[in-house]
Amino acid sequence: MVRGGFAELGERWSDLCRATDAMPFSTPQFGQAWWSVFGEASETELELVGLENGTGELVGLAPLKRGGAHWTFAGDHEVSDYLGPVAKTGQESQLVSAVLDRLDAAGANSVEFRGIEPGSKWAEAFAAAAERGWTVEVDEEAVCPTVELKGGWEEYLASLRSRDRREVRRKLRPLRQLRGAVSFDSVDSPGDVSRHMPEFMEMMADSRGDKAVFLTDAMRTFFERLSASLSEAGRLRLYVMSVSGEPAAMVLCFVARNQLLLYNSGYAPKFRDLSAGLASKVLCIRDAVERGMSSVNFLRGDEPYKYELGGKDAVVHLLRLTREGS
Repeated sequence: MVRGGFAELGERWSDLCRATDAMPFSTPQFGQAWWSVFGEASETELELVGLENGTGELVGLAPLKRGGAHWTFAGDHEVSDYLGPVAKTGQESQLVSAVLDRLDAAGANSVEFRGIEPGSKWAEAFAAAAERGWTVEVDEEAVCPTVELKGGWEEYLASLRSRDRREVRRKLRPLRQLRGAVSFDSVDSPGDVSRHMPEFMEMMADSRGDKAVFLTDAMRTFFERLSASLSEAGRLRLYVMSVSGEPAAMVLCFVARNQLLLYNSGYAPKFRDLSAGLASKVLCIRDAVERGMSSVNFLRGDEPYKYELGGKDAVVHLLRLTREGS
């Protein structure tokens, strides 16, 4: 087991994430953006627990934070749709053992691990904590509706319920009628992403009241740092839908494992009659189809539009470890 912070393990952690095609939420870029804005001012401590193989290669890492005897994954489920460790295939149990060793050594008595990714082995691996005197509970925490893409655009449309297929076509009709006045571009270079971010956040705030409340000064700083670091790492794509050269809607996405992950979005209220918000998401799906991607993940939340666009629930789990008397 190796321990440290971003300075000691960040570069090796990044290499591990590239080797395993980890989700963006498990990368040091995401973690450092979050910690620099929210973690350093909190009453918690960051600790990275790493696992090396016999040649000293980092093969697993768990980002943790502690507040007294209570431990969690580093991060916040309000901005991190998934949380948790990253490890090379076959190293999950060994990394969990290293984490449990650290919890035992630190006298931890309660653990709350949120955001366990659908289909991952982490909940199963942490069941080993029961052998060390922990009570282990696994609950469903949230859903991330996901669209599996098979074939081309017409095949995607055919996969929708008939009423949803008609609605998708109806939402796109005004855009088709505008013909060349509508453009839909993908922005991924760090400079271009940075240039668009202020307007993107204004669109977020203008499109929904709860997003305006969500976008505090600190959250805006987080979005700026996160978009800069993830675009530099080649994991971010910002879609811009424009009408007559004026941005009408934007969708901030991550890319991992041949999936498109829709992280957040916004639209300009003057284009509400064009259903700019929903239409831009449909165009994201079409772009993912054209790029041959395997799926589009709408991430956390059960908003109706996600199911109308073909999403099927994938369950995110919450793992609790407690000791008797804690």
